[in-house]
Amino acid sequence: MDSHRALAGYTELISRFVDDRISAQEFESSYLRMFKNEKTRFPVDVFDLLDGLFADVDDYVADPDLRNDAGGLDDEQLRTRARRVYDRLRSIRDSLD
Repeated sequence: MDSHRALAGYTELISRFVDDRISAQEFESSYLRMFKNEKTRFPVDVFDLLDGLFADVDDYVADPDLRNDAGGLDDEQLRTRARRVYDRLRSIRDSLD
């Protein structure tokens, strides 16, 4: 798959999350699966954004009790970070068009 189409898949998934069309738990599951199975070689700037979001998703803890004990991101913190990545990915995508 070319990087432009693969990037569109990520921006669609992130968009659904930041627009509250899917829950943080659904986003976590989908993003982790998508990223771990990705075969596309992205430009470094794109990969760095996706990889950074992977780390944020990995740091997400849905259960408030566990989060209080272990730390981690809550739903809104993850959504805020995803929104930043989404905005930057859109800027990159628009510059490629």
